[in-house]
Amino acid sequence: MQIKRLTIALYDFTTLLVVAFIASFAFTQTAWAYVDPSVMTYTIQALAGVAVALSAVAGVAFRRGRKHLYKLLDIDENAKKQYEPAIQRTSMSGIDDGLGNGRSEVKQNSLRDLGSSEFCGEQSPSPNPSTDEKDLGSTQICGEQSSLSDKQASNEKKPKRNFLKGDPNPYKPKWKERIVYALIATTFTICTIFVFAPLEVVGGSVGSLVFTVADVWWVTLPTSFAIIIGWSLLISACRGRLFGFMLMLTFAVGLAAYVQALVLNVGLPLANGDTIVWTDYMGMQVLSTAVWVAIIAGVLTYGHFRNKRAQGAVAILSTFLFVVQLVGAASLFFAPAELTEVNGGGGDALNTDLAHRTEVVMTEDQLFTVNPNHNVIVFVLDTYDNAYLNSALRNKRDITQEVLDEFTGFTYFKNATSAMIPTRFAIPFMMTGQMPTPDEPFSTYKAERYARSTFLQDMADQGYSIGLYTDSLTIGMLPQEEQNRITDLTVNMHKLSSETLDFGGALYALYQMGLYRNAPWPLKWAFWYYTDSINAMIVKYDPAAPPEETIYVIDDIRYYNRLNQYGLTLEDEKAGYKGGFRFIHLLGSHYPFNYDENVNDLGTDGSSVIPQSIGALRIVATYIQYLKDLGVYDDTTIIVTADHGYWTITLDPIEETSTPIMFVKPAQSAELDELPMVNDMTPVSHLDLQATILEAMGADASEWQAYGYSMLSPDEIPDDRVRLYLTTDSEPDLTDVRLREYAIDGDAQVWENWSETGRIWSTQE
Repeated sequence: MQIKRLTIALYDFTTLLVVAFIASFAFTQTAWAYVDPSVMTYTIQALAGVAVALSAVAGVAFRRGRKHLYKLLDIDENAKKQYEPAIQRTSMSGIDDGLGNGRSEVKQNSLRDLGSSEFCGEQSPSPNPSTDEKDLGSTQICGEQSSLSDKQASNEKKPKRNFLKGDPNPYKPKWKERIVYALIATTFTICTIFVFAPLEVVGGSVGSLVFTVADVWWVTLPTSFAIIIGWSLLISACRGRLFGFMLMLTFAVGLAAYVQALVLNVGLPLANGDTIVWTDYMGMQVLSTAVWVAIIAGVLTYGHFRNKRAQGAVAILSTFLFVVQLVGAASLFFAPAELTEVNGGGGDALNTDLAHRTEVVMTEDQLFTVNPNHNVIVFVLDTYDNAYLNSALRNKRDITQEVLDEFTGFTYFKNATSAMIPTRFAIPFMMTGQMPTPDEPFSTYKAERYARSTFLQDMADQGYSIGLYTDSLTIGMLPQEEQNRITDLTVNMHKLSSETLDFGGALYALYQMGLYRNAPWPLKWAFWYYTDSINAMIVKYDPAAPPEETIYVIDDIRYYNRLNQYGLTLEDEKAGYKGGFRFIHLLGSHYPFNYDENVNDLGTDGSSVIPQSIGALRIVATYIQYLKDLGVYDDTTIIVTADHGYWTITLDPIEETSTPIMFVKPAQSAELDELPMVNDMTPVSHLDLQATILEAMGADASEWQAYGYSMLSPDEIPDDRVRLYLTTDSEPDLTDVRLREYAIDGDAQVWENWSETGRIWSTQE
């Protein structure tokens, strides 16, 4: 017996070792790599489901293995347990007493007392039957003379099913049971659409939004909780079949939304403001509609015919899917910062805490001030390609030329190139002057580009106040010390003294994001959004609030209105700055197209690229006019460019040019500042930006020449210069795959002058 016990103990111990070995993989060294959080949450949900399933399988396997071991060792696992003897059926030969003794005397006497009645024998009529005895004499309990078999009798009693009536014996739970079922199903559906969905979208869009999951996770909870309670009470107030129908419908909608987000959002248009032709997605619309109809119809039908079983299944599935999604959403809070950077973005709001004001944010502070001594102003009009300006001059020449007439003293460098594309790479380059080296992983470049650069410090060393106004610095992934070093050099990145989260706007924006992701394709158009509009909704905006208490968001119309509201004023000389540097990033020629040539708000997609491109230049022209009115135009160096030109989202090599506008005006005499803008074909590039800015600030030649050529000295730039340019190959959903290098030899507006160098950087390394 001791050997048997030791064998069982050894089996249990071995099982524990196997479980411990598997669990040990959770504590292995972490392998850092980029993973899209929106995909990661689905992965975590799938892994959670697999873990639950495998746990159940492992438990069953362990139990069955132990049972077989008992059998091999001849061990009765029910030994010393007390249980009732099995119930025996009566037969013609008598009633078995369970001990094999046949019919007992007591039972025989009992049968005699029943007169002529028999349980299992032939009928023996009584010689003098009374009325009661006659009734008993005709009784047959289990004899052969029964007119119907047990199976026939059972089938006769079973009610027939009717398609319209459904389950002939519908489950009619009491109110306490109904409210529990309703709460479980409603919690799953509401949280799937209005809690988990928006949080996963926010977690997967860190590089585009000025807020994080930590800022807004709590916003949907009060309203979602109220909806859950209200809808659950409404469902539980129903009874019978109506309750079953409402419960099934609630669960079916949640299940269909979950399936939609999981497998039916293939090719979903990005929220990047581009015009969407929804008829191009008819195939997905038909498929999505068919799946929704099938899921809802299937759940309702099952509930109609299997009422009780269906309600139990709803409770189990709702709980399981809720837990799976909860695990995925929780991962958004605990994922390392490196893993929450999307396509090189992340933390553009500098780890904002909009509700509790505990973190540094990018404000409008000093956006409308300039230095009385000297200024360097850089306007970045997003995606403004030379092709757009050429088209404006051809098709709307009068109004375009009217706007350009304000750009006196400028040189238009028509042969200009970017350094990197798209915005998430271009803006950090402008702030650092750093390009990836041929042999380094791209992830190393992204992590170190700010640390390698001294550009911001070089400007500060010249005694200039630095104001950076963009949503694309992408410094949120950096160590906190590195972030602090950058923000401390600026005048507009600091904590706020008031709450800046607009609860109502945030709630509306989050629900809109959740519905866009989870709605069937035919309804998605109603919930389409653009990331900049989401930023504007969530960040509280008070037109009367001072710039230092207002978070900067890219909104050209708002900037134009604020510029006309405040005008330009001189920076306080007590601050002791030698000059002022302002880097102002506007939407420019980037979609969505919201305003016309005069910066009139036409609503989302109410305009087109050419009118908006002209309007963007009008915004800059208005700024120029304020500089002239203030008397500091001659002491101001101005660069008007784009972060990049036209960009094609493709995995293939590009097939057309991409050239940003480049207008440059140095600080110069009033006479030169009155001259009309002139054209110049010198081969310039964003590679010259840092040198141009530092030369304008008066830095020593040795300092700015370390960055390259200066556009303030175009005669020193060789005419046969070959410029390098990195384009990005991306999936349709903007997932970056690789950077591809091009050499441009000659006029950048001629495609034949472009060629690949063969150098490629994988963004996954």
